[in-house]
Amino acid sequence: MVISTFPEPPKVWPLDVQAVPVPGTEKDGHTPIFRNAAVPEFTTQESMYDVFAVGRDRDPQAPYLGIRPWNPAKKDFERRFEWLTYAQAEELRTAVGSALGKLAKEGQLGQGVPDKQWTCGAWMQNRPEFQILEHAAAAYSRRTVSLYDSYDTETAVYVLAHSEARCVFTTTSHVPTLLANASEIPLVKLIVTLDTPAPTASAPGELGRDQLLAKWAASKGVNLTSWDKIVELGKANLVAHTPPQSNEEQISFCYTSGTTGKPKAAIVLHKQLAYAGAATSLYWSKPQKMISYLPLAHIYERILEALVTRNGGSIGYFSGDVLRLTEDAQVLQPSFFPGVPRVFNRIAAQIQAQADGGGLKGKLLTAALNAKIARHDQTGDVTHAFYDRIVFRKVRAVLGGKVEQLVSGSAPIRPDVLKVLRVALSADFREGYGQTENAGSCLLMHPGDKDLGTCGPPVPGHEVRLRDCPELGYTTKDKPFARGEILSRGQSVFPGYFKDDKKSRETLDEEGWMYTGDVGLIDDKGRVKIIDRVKNLIKLAQGEYVAIEHVEGIFSSSKLAAQLWLYGDSTEAHLVAIAVPDPEAFAPFASKITGKQLSAADLQGLEQACQDPKVVASFLNDLVTVGRRNKVKGFEFPRALKLRMTPFSIEEGTLTPTFKLKRPEARKILEADIKALYSKPPADISASKL
Repeated sequence: MVISTFPEPPKVWPLDVQAVPVPGTEKDGHTPIFRNAAVPEFTTQESMYDVFAVGRDRDPQAPYLGIRPWNPAKKDFERRFEWLTYAQAEELRTAVGSALGKLAKEGQLGQGVPDKQWTCGAWMQNRPEFQILEHAAAAYSRRTVSLYDSYDTETAVYVLAHSEARCVFTTTSHVPTLLANASEIPLVKLIVTLDTPAPTASAPGELGRDQLLAKWAASKGVNLTSWDKIVELGKANLVAHTPPQSNEEQISFCYTSGTTGKPKAAIVLHKQLAYAGAATSLYWSKPQKMISYLPLAHIYERILEALVTRNGGSIGYFSGDVLRLTEDAQVLQPSFFPGVPRVFNRIAAQIQAQADGGGLKGKLLTAALNAKIARHDQTGDVTHAFYDRIVFRKVRAVLGGKVEQLVSGSAPIRPDVLKVLRVALSADFREGYGQTENAGSCLLMHPGDKDLGTCGPPVPGHEVRLRDCPELGYTTKDKPFARGEILSRGQSVFPGYFKDDKKSRETLDEEGWMYTGDVGLIDDKGRVKIIDRVKNLIKLAQGEYVAIEHVEGIFSSSKLAAQLWLYGDSTEAHLVAIAVPDPEAFAPFASKITGKQLSAADLQGLEQACQDPKVVASFLNDLVTVGRRNKVKGFEFPRALKLRMTPFSIEEGTLTPTFKLKRPEARKILEADIKALYSKPPADISASKL
């Protein structure tokens, strides 16, 4: 076991100079290399086997993995969490790892299974069994691949086949899909179910559902068993751990979202996850209690759970329904609440709707928000002795009342949302930046930074630099700040894609720099702000180029929009947009225009308002205001708009499992809407017309 010694973090993280250039690293067409000013040097020799050991040794009896138990009589979850301790998790990971080793040795996982570095699949929502399986893989030098629970059949089969998975841990609901496509995943010889199939009525002599599934599996040459039986088998056949000899060994494959084709398999090494957990523990060092609901197939959730594990903290898993997330949080009372902008936008919108609701409560909340925002902008302080006790105690109770730290990732968050939640929750709320390919660990805001809109400096030990993008008009000689594509280098950067040398060479250069595809600027304090994307340029009929994702992101910052898709056709001279209004903000907006009293819950009434030409025109006017405020060029404004209350979704085929727009698929699915928008005369967006 290897336990690394790390530098002591500063008691107060510097704000005036957060990242510094490394002398002598200037290069033509590039900025110097920038490193964290407070902790420029930081590496780890730990593997994920060591990360678990660090957390376990803090207190083996501490609660580690928790769920809300199901009450069959009430047909609902209990209002409490049931916990596995670190010691119990240790016992389970050894049992699961031993069982898989025995089955492999006996040839029950197919022929030619190597002693180590073979793949275990996990197709499930967030739950303790994933961490147990991951720690079992680390203890016996195997690797995992996690599938989004929402994957369609084609994608799930592709990922399991491509990753060469030998077994799949999953829920009963996915078993028929796996068996029906067994010929497409011939290496999968073991399916382990994590739940008990619901009992079904059957006549005497007939087989029950579980027996039918087992018989079907056997006919496909697949062993179908349960989690409990695997644990029992392992406990009866314990094998000593064989952890990796180096943290350069593989621990997982993490598949990208696949917005434009088949998902790519980023190889994840032990050192990447271990580094991510250790580096961020310099910011958050005490044991946290975290709620787990972001998909574990995404690298973001993986590094967060690595952080909490290393700190000896507790991970409470949500009940599986995002609509009950606040209820889960109220039961768990987490101290650490990670999220993504779409979650935080919703919470902030609800707070703002209460403030705008009028009456004594609305006025008091507005006054409290204004007072705390003014204090935040002046000093960075997010507390207030009077308002926190009288007003914001109830707001904090929405997420359990004990949240101390929040972090947002995966996509840029609006500065006003971050600020509102900072003051409303009286919490340390920061934004970070990373990709699958650098284990989500590249940039993170320093604590106490009241200047919002950047992702902060490089995390300790990581390096960034910019390179010129002349085709987009960005150069490292720009004033007042250098601008260009962000390059990322450090222990969190991946070695390449599994079975895809071409894409690996396109993403990594010979010096180890990863090309992120994002355009940023580095300000005078060493903080990085994301301003554009290198790709997704479209050309309009009159020759103008539009960085479609960048402009789309600007218009998506409208408080009225929950989702927005901007589209341009090379045969047309202007852009069009399809937007899904945010019910909380849209209801009072549409009520004023239509003269009808609409509520956020009245989806039918809101859908009717979406068809009202005056409402559409006013919504477009709001987008124009947002665009002008952000200095959007004239040809980058949408000139036609469709509103719909039906969200873009994975089921519709317009979103990936990480909720990114699948642009080619969206164009096909929404083709009729696009044609209708282009059949209308483009709106005149001059101030005198709207």
